[in-house]
Amino acid sequence: MTIISLNITTTPVELSGELTRHSIMQITKESIKALFLPSSTTLDLAQITRIDTAGLAWLFYLLEQANIEGCQLSFVNIPTKLDKLIRLSGVEGFLPVQ
Repeated sequence: MTIISLNITTTPVELSGELTRHSIMQITKESIKALFLPSSTTLDLAQITRIDTAGLAWLFYLLEQANIEGCQLSFVNIPTKLDKLIRLSGVEGFLPVQ
Protein backbone atom coordinates (compact mmCIF):
# COMPACT_ATOMS: atom_id res chain seq x y z
CA MET A 1 0.00 0.00 0.00
CA THR A 2 1.36 3.40 -1.00
CA ILE A 3 1.36 6.02 1.75
CA ILE A 4 0.47 9.67 1.31
CA SER A 5 0.01 12.16 4.13
CA LEU A 6 -1.80 15.47 4.06
CA ASN A 7 -1.14 17.56 7.18
CA ILE A 8 -3.74 20.33 7.19
CA THR A 9 -2.77 21.54 10.67
CA THR A 10 0.44 23.17 9.43
CA THR A 11 0.99 26.37 7.49
CA PRO A 12 1.74 25.83 4.72
CA VAL A 13 -0.19 22.55 4.45
CA GLU A 14 2.28 19.68 4.07
CA LEU A 15 1.82 16.89 1.55
CA SER A 16 4.29 14.05 1.93
CA GLY A 17 4.92 10.61 0.47
CA GLU A 18 4.09 9.32 -2.98
CA LEU A 19 1.65 11.27 -5.12
CA THR A 20 0.65 8.53 -7.56
CA ARG A 21 -2.48 6.97 -9.01
CA HIS A 22 -2.45 4.51 -6.12
CA SER A 23 -1.97 6.99 -3.29
CA ILE A 24 -4.34 9.80 -4.29
CA MET A 25 -7.28 7.47 -3.65
CA GLN A 26 -6.29 7.51 0.05
CA ILE A 27 -6.96 11.23 0.46
CA THR A 28 -10.52 11.73 1.63
CA LYS A 29 -12.95 14.27 0.23
CA GLU A 30 -13.25 15.69 3.75
CA SER A 31 -9.50 16.36 3.86
CA ILE A 32 -9.64 18.06 0.49
CA LYS A 33 -12.61 20.19 1.52
CA ALA A 34 -10.77 21.21 4.73
CA LEU A 35 -7.95 22.59 2.57
CA PHE A 36 -10.31 25.22 1.20
CA LEU A 37 -11.81 26.53 4.46
CA PRO A 38 -9.47 29.54 4.54
CA SER A 39 -9.62 32.01 1.66
CA SER A 40 -6.09 31.01 0.60
CA THR A 41 -4.04 27.86 1.09
CA THR A 42 -0.44 27.03 0.29
CA LEU A 43 0.50 23.41 -0.27
CA ASP A 44 4.11 22.46 0.53
CA LEU A 45 5.33 19.66 -1.75
CA ALA A 46 8.89 19.37 -0.40
CA GLN A 47 8.27 15.92 1.09
CA ILE A 48 6.87 14.32 -2.08
CA THR A 49 9.09 11.32 -2.79
CA ARG A 50 7.47 10.17 -6.03
CA ILE A 51 4.92 11.55 -8.48
CA ASP A 52 3.31 10.32 -11.68
CA THR A 53 0.94 11.89 -14.22
CA ALA A 54 -2.09 10.99 -12.07
CA GLY A 55 -0.50 12.89 -9.20
CA LEU A 56 0.04 15.91 -11.44
CA ALA A 57 -3.57 15.69 -12.63
CA TRP A 58 -4.68 15.54 -8.99
CA LEU A 59 -2.89 18.83 -8.29
CA PHE A 60 -4.88 20.40 -11.14
CA TYR A 61 -8.04 18.85 -9.68
CA LEU A 62 -7.21 20.58 -6.40
CA LEU A 63 -6.90 23.91 -8.25
CA GLU A 64 -10.32 23.38 -9.81
CA GLN A 65 -11.90 22.51 -6.45
CA ALA A 66 -10.23 25.48 -4.76
CA ASN A 67 -11.68 27.77 -7.43
CA ILE A 68 -15.16 26.32 -6.89
CA GLU A 69 -14.82 26.87 -3.12
CA GLY A 70 -13.50 30.44 -3.58
CA CYS A 71 -10.05 29.61 -2.20
CA GLN A 72 -6.77 30.75 -3.73
CA LEU A 73 -4.43 27.73 -3.85
CA SER A 74 -0.69 27.94 -4.42
CA PHE A 75 2.24 25.54 -4.18
CA VAL A 76 5.73 25.81 -2.69
CA ASN A 77 8.85 23.65 -2.74
CA ILE A 78 8.17 21.90 -6.04
CA PRO A 79 10.36 18.76 -6.18
CA THR A 80 12.70 18.39 -9.16
CA LYS A 81 10.82 15.30 -10.35
CA LEU A 82 7.55 17.23 -10.41
CA ASP A 83 9.17 20.15 -12.21
CA LYS A 84 10.43 17.75 -14.90
CA LEU A 85 7.00 16.14 -15.22
CA ILE A 86 5.39 19.57 -15.58
CA ARG A 87 7.82 20.49 -18.39
CA LEU A 88 7.38 17.12 -20.14
CA SER A 89 3.61 17.52 -19.96
CA GLY A 90 3.77 21.04 -21.43
CA VAL A 91 1.89 22.66 -18.53
CA GLU A 92 4.53 25.12 -17.33
CA GLY A 93 2.95 28.17 -15.74
CA PHE A 94 -0.39 26.53 -14.97
CA LEU A 95 0.38 25.67 -11.33
CA PRO A 96 0.56 28.78 -9.15
CA VAL A 97 4.00 28.41 -7.56
CA GLN A 98 5.30 30.80 -4.90
